[in-house]
Amino acid sequence: MIYFSYILLLLLLIFIILYIRTKNKLNNEIKNVYSILDSLPYIIVIHDMEKIYYLSPLYKKIVNKKIESMKDYLDLFPKNERIKILNILAEEKNGYYQETYREINGRKFYIISRPMKYNGKNVSIRVFNDITDYIKKEHEIENMNSITEIINQLFNLTYSNDYNLKGTLEVIYNYLKKLKFIDMFAFAEIEGDKANLEVFYKNKKIELTSYDNEKRMIWYMKKKKLKKLYIENTMEFKNEGYGINMDLDVKEFTLYIFSFYYENEMKGVFSFSKIGKNAYSQRDKKIIELLASQIDFILKYQYTLFNYHKDKEYFKNLANKDPLTKLYSRNFFNEWIIKHSGYLKRKNKKSIFVMIDVNKFKRINDTYGHSTGDDVLRFIGNKIIENIRVMDIGVRFGGDEFLIVFPDTNIEDINKKMEVLCKEIRDNKFYFDIDISYGISEFNGENYIESLKKADEKMYEMKKRKNGG
Repeated sequence: MIYFSYILLLLLLIFIILYIRTKNKLNNEIKNVYSILDSLPYIIVIHDMEKIYYLSPLYKKIVNKKIESMKDYLDLFPKNERIKILNILAEEKNGYYQETYREINGRKFYIISRPMKYNGKNVSIRVFNDITDYIKKEHEIENMNSITEIINQLFNLTYSNDYNLKGTLEVIYNYLKKLKFIDMFAFAEIEGDKANLEVFYKNKKIELTSYDNEKRMIWYMKKKKLKKLYIENTMEFKNEGYGINMDLDVKEFTLYIFSFYYENEMKGVFSFSKIGKNAYSQRDKKIIELLASQIDFILKYQYTLFNYHKDKEYFKNLANKDPLTKLYSRNFFNEWIIKHSGYLKRKNKKSIFVMIDVNKFKRINDTYGHSTGDDVLRFIGNKIIENIRVMDIGVRFGGDEFLIVFPDTNIEDINKKMEVLCKEIRDNKFYFDIDISYGISEFNGENYIESLKKADEKMYEMKKRKNGG
């Protein structure tokens, strides 16, 4: 653009010099030059410090005022701007010319000034290039690049292990506010009959809780099953009593609100707001819809990911835990003990195995039924959980057999702990007696099968003693 203006200026100067070289034809030739200058799509001014010798009709049209002297020209500008212009003119008089930018009646111009001779006088020729549309287009491109950057960031955040919904919402707000695209951003997530709202406004985050009996827009969207809603002025929106229940320090507020669904169920809403009535153009709406579709995708993806991990954890627990007693399963123990054996050998440590069996459990099942038998096993499993440390492992080994692994301890302490456990199991609320037998062995990491066998043998020895054998 700037180089093109230089070429244009050079052509104009050559044109003018050629026409005014012959003095006896001066008046006619100047008229011819003016006629040509009038037809150009640029504003051209020829002047000195006091007088304007030529001014394009286009300039008069823009300022909508008759300009006959430099005083008339200077009167178009504020006082501080006039001082700048006079300084520039003074520099030009001394032979210093520069390119400048100036705004006239809302239009922005790039101005090139050069010296010339006019009827024997030293004057300046000034070419104004209207760059308003160019700047606007550049601004739009810059905005679109910023919007693209936001979408790319959202896309990257979607698949990031560090994904944080609240942090992502704040990123959206800060970016769009910086672009002067929004003044407020809100997000609400529905949990049953309530919704948790986060509102970003004036660099502040406001957290609210709303219930479905309140007349907030989130419940209006849900009631009407709306996917999106554009409101030109939220302050005037009072459909069925619903509206924005916030004390805002403005009288006009434009709102573009979107609901998001997962598996055909409305999970919440998010909205873009800007001060002013109908403040979004058609182009703005399309950009917002583009952003909304990306946010909607993020939310759906995160819901899917959350449910996947939830299901994964559920099935993992199903495989690792015994559903009746909530103790670890034997399958889990078979995998865990390999790693634990390696740990004991590396650290030169020992663990204690305790094998447990429910006395006369078959008689309980046969007499009171398997449902009651399950209650007994559930009760014993709960007592084991209550009496072991977080680092200890309680296992339903099979049927009415249980195993407890106590790392980093000794047999003396475990004997005391088992006496407490036996007492708590005997002191039950069942209408029949419940008791257990147990056997204890040490395990140093070398052969867990052998250690289990020793604990099992000792358990059966206790069982015989208690049964009078």
